[in-house]
Formats: sequence, C-alpha cells, structure tokens
Amino acid sequence: MEEDWEMRRELLIIDAQNDFCEPSGALYVQGAEEDCRRIARFVDRKGGELTGITITLDSHHLYDISHPLFWVDSSGNHPAPFTLISQEEVEARRWKTSRSEEMEWGLNYVRTLKRKGKYTLCIWPPHCLIGSRGALVQEELFRAILEWEEKKLTSSSKIIKGDDYRTEHYGAFEAEVTSHREGTSQWIDGMVEAMKKAEDIYIAGEALDFCVANTVRQLADRLSPDQISKIVLLMDCCSSVNPESGMSRTFLDEMKKKGMRVALSTEI
Repeated sequence: MEEDWEMRRELLIIDAQNDFCEPSGALYVQGAEEDCRRIARFVDRKGGELTGITITLDSHHLYDISHPLFWVDSSGNHPAPFTLISQEEVEARRWKTSRSEEMEWGLNYVRTLKRKGKYTLCIWPPHCLIGSRGALVQEELFRAILEWEEKKLTSSSKIIKGDDYRTEHYGAFEAEVTSHREGTSQWIDGMVEAMKKAEDIYIAGEALDFCVANTVRQLADRLSPDQISKIVLLMDCCSSVNPESGMSRTFLDEMKKKGMRVALSTEI
C-alpha cells in the first residue's frame, strides 16, 4: 500500500562529491568532508522515515564555459581559476572564446547573466569531470545511501547537472542560461512532484553559497508559498565556498522570510 503523502519525507543531497568534499579535491569546500559524515549519520539514523533520497551530481566536461579552456585573452592565455569575466570585458574582447564559432554564444551568455541579475561568470578549476574520481559521491555517504537502498528495497534518485558545456548549472532545477540542450526535464518534473507530496524536504550538501542556495531558491519557485515551510535546511550538513562573502547569510535570511526552516541534523 502506498505511503500516505502526509508522512512522506524527502532528503535532497546536493553535489556531495569528492572534488568538493575531499581536501585533495579540485574545488574543495572547507568542512565538506565533515558535512558528508553528518549526512551519512543522518541517513543511518533517520533512513527508516525517509520516503526518498535524491542526489544531485555536478557533471562537467573539461571544455566548459566556466572552465579555463573555454576562454583566452588577447595573448592566447587561458584565464586562471577564480577569474571573473564580465559582460564589459567580453564586449571589449579582453576575453574571447577559444573557438571563434562560440563567440556569439559567449557574448550572449554574459549579457544574459547580467540582465537576469545572475552571478558574474566565474572560471572554476576543472572539477567533477565526467568519469573522474572527483565526480563520485563521497565514500562514507555513498555507503550510507547504499545501505538505505538495501533496507528500503528501493533506489535513490540521481540528477545530473552541468553536463551541457555551454552553460553553468548551479541550481538543480534549471541552468543559469538556457541553451536548449538540457535534456533532463522528465527527471526534474518527477523530483518536483515528489517534493510537493512531502511533509518535510531535508536539504544538505555543497556549497551553501552557490549550488545549495540556487537549488533551494529554484525549488521554492516551484512550490506554492505555503509549501516553502516544508523545506528544512540541515545547517550542520552544508558549508560555504567563501563564508566571508555574505552570500550564505543573504540566502538564509531571504529564504527564512519565505518560510524555510533551519535545523541541525541531530535535532530532527
């Protein structure tokens, strides 16, 4: 017999992958390995009450609009990691796409980011490359999820994001700029429906100021205002790329005003 929807509890784990969660990872988020251990303990302890577990997987190619290989300066040098590339710099041709046929898209891309009030394009170290060890779910957390699947006789859901090299994909539900090449809408629709049926939606993963923040915002946009209180951010299971920037605090203040709850995993 299907579980009553009022008792459904979903866990959404965002980008808990080795490149973010191991100190040797390409884009390590300080504290993320401890976050993963706490998420694993949460799954071990509360797994019997979880109706579903969804894992988002950042998945990139080496040639990606947010990786150095995509861009060159006037001397043919690729940007260093963490370089910010603005609309004005691309318009002035201080940065050009490595492939000349991509230039129109690159210019449209940074213009669209600015027009929509998105992040300035940031060049990240190549990370979560498809097929690499860095793209794998952190080991201890992966073990906990497998044991949950075995006990529940079910599968966790995996959502791929970022594999379209033409656009950034911070949030799980939509890309920063639509390139019409994304092909996961059926998975996204299914995830949204599962979240709408849940009583509680627990959120954990990396990083609080980027992919967690954007995924939660996008999820909230797909829920009715009275459903946002379903979202419970597990604060001890998320860390920030740049805790000093204020971006995480802005996100938390914004979403708490809309009804999002915040708790420690040990309080659930």
